[in-house]
Amino acid sequence: MSADEPEKKAGRPAESEVPVPDDEALAEARKKVEEIDARYGPGARETVVLPGSGGTVSGTAFDDYVDDDGNLKEPEPEKDS
Repeated sequence: MSADEPEKKAGRPAESEVPVPDDEALAEARKKVEEIDARYGPGARETVVLPGSGGTVSGTAFDDYVDDDGNLKEPEPEKDS
């Protein structure tokens, strides 16, 4: 190996090599982006005010934590992925 050649370490590409995704990986990435866009698009979730904040804390993140009357809900246990 000459000093001009990039060194490969343990099967990893040299830093100058740029991986190119195949068409299947690009299609899957586009699908995930569309799902994320739909989930966070305007009007996708209700905006609510967190009780006890005097209206200073609001947003879509709190929608899962308050019921229709503005009372705090019990947290749901997280599911293992």
